Amino acid sequence: GQYRAFVEATKRPDPAGCGVHEPKGDSWGPQPGYSWHKPGFDQDDSHPAVCISYDDATAYAAWLSKKSSKAYRLPSDAEWEYAARGGTTTAWYWGSAPEKGCAVANLLSAGTLTALGWPKSLADRLACPSTRSFTVPVASTPANPFGLYDMAGNAFEWSADCNSKDNGDGHADGSPRTAKDAGVACDRHYLKGGAFHTPFWLTRPAVRGAPIPADLHMFAVGFRVARSLD
Repeated sequence: GQYRAFVEATKRPDPAGCGVHEPKGDSWGPQPGYSWHKPGFDQDDSHPAVCISYDDATAYAAWLSKKSSKAYRLPSDAEWEYAARGGTTTAWYWGSAPEKGCAVANLLSAGTLTALGWPKSLADRLACPSTRSFTVPVASTPANPFGLYDMAGNAFEWSADCNSKDNGDGHADGSPRTAKDAGVACDRHYLKGGAFHTPFWLTRPAVRGAPIPADLHMFAVGFRVARSLD
């Protein structure tokens, strides 16, 4: 619903397409006609917006900053991981056993596998015994120890960092890598947290995954914003 307000206020056009799953060939390529308001499954304004590119997310943060007179932005990789861990030191904020996440997060489930046509690429991965298939309303599952919802599963979230070879060039103060950093291109960014259709290891706070083009739209990718304090 918050993203809808932004689109309506700015008249932001729909993307040319969004990456959705095609059961026939078990493919995930961009398909025309899909967008944040038509991701290929039912949603309402209480769900996280998906089919959102990095460029969309940063445009939303800029609009919200101007509208609210507060400084909103995407969180850095380090900020996001700190928030997702919630003060814990285990692999997930719920502990070290991935299957325990089934009770506290919207993770890959039997329902998702069925809805996606049991694709070969997912059938051998750990799945929760749940009938949930795609996104669920925000805060449908318990918060982490910092009181933050959906830091694992439901929808991937963009981080602000530009792509780099490894974490060795990360900033000690937790700020994101930018185009000003030596040897860092800024054409791709990282997704955090996993989604409703991803294997469990991708939901660990430490995972960065492969950097994604800033203009790419995918049906399991959304975002959250951070606010810089005075």
